[in-house]
Amino acid sequence: MKKFPTLEKLAKAEEKDVLKKWEGLGYYSRAKYLHSFAKELKNKKISFPKKYKELIKYKGIGPYTAAAIASICFHEVIPAIDGNAFRVFSRYFGIYNDITSTTTKNIFRVIVSKIMDFKQPGIFNQAIMDLGSILCTPKNPKCLGCPVKDSCFSIQNETVYKLPVKKIKKFIKHRFFYYLFICDRNKNICINKRSNKDIWKGLYDFPLIESKENLSIYDINDKIWKKFRIVVSNTLMYKIEHKLTHQILSIRFLNCDILQNKNIFLDNFFFIPHNKIDEYPFPRPIILFLKHEKMI
Repeated sequence: MKKFPTLEKLAKAEEKDVLKKWEGLGYYSRAKYLHSFAKELKNKKISFPKKYKELIKYKGIGPYTAAAIASICFHEVIPAIDGNAFRVFSRYFGIYNDITSTTTKNIFRVIVSKIMDFKQPGIFNQAIMDLGSILCTPKNPKCLGCPVKDSCFSIQNETVYKLPVKKIKKFIKHRFFYYLFICDRNKNICINKRSNKDIWKGLYDFPLIESKENLSIYDINDKIWKKFRIVVSNTLMYKIEHKLTHQILSIRFLNCDILQNKNIFLDNFFFIPHNKIDEYPFPRPIILFLKHEKMI
């Protein structure tokens, strides 16, 4: 908010600077959607949309976000139902429908729209969010302190821990990242902007070897030589295990030496002065590595 206090300033900013300020928060697509939203409003010279049906048209704004903005900022009577709200209402009304189902989500919106505060819809929505995050929690809910415990279906029928019903098949993907830390003679560092449709798109990282399994130093060197024509100096600089929503990343940072003065295999990368490293947005594992090496 200090860096981009207005939509105009956010719209004029470079994506790199927006991502840098978002650095460490995760879900970087949110920052990019926010940035593109500001630019679209500025380019089309339109005012900030105030209604749910207007907000939902923009990329990155889903039903919950649109409802939250419309109700909290512009007092539209529309329920903002997030995970906390699903849990609260499932338990309170005794709804056993699968909350991951689109049909169930629509049922919830109809039910809640009939009982919410028409005069203060924003405060109602925020109150439900707080009730779910503070008292009606997934584990160890504080039912005795709940302001609506006397009329709660789950308290009366001892079904608090059975609700909500959420049928999700969790598939955790394990990936192995081997980052190559490469410096030239002037201590410039080799980096790359991630552009593939994958995690951390738009952020920067180092040359990377990815594998589906843990590799020996021999296998790593073989893959690195084939891809970049460089070799690892056999020095493991840093390692970390990074957990994402549906992924576990085992990450190793390796010190590498270039065997050629001009390495054509690194043409897609670029070198930056080591004292400029803190100007680029990096994913959290690389930030931790840079801090470990006292570069930032």
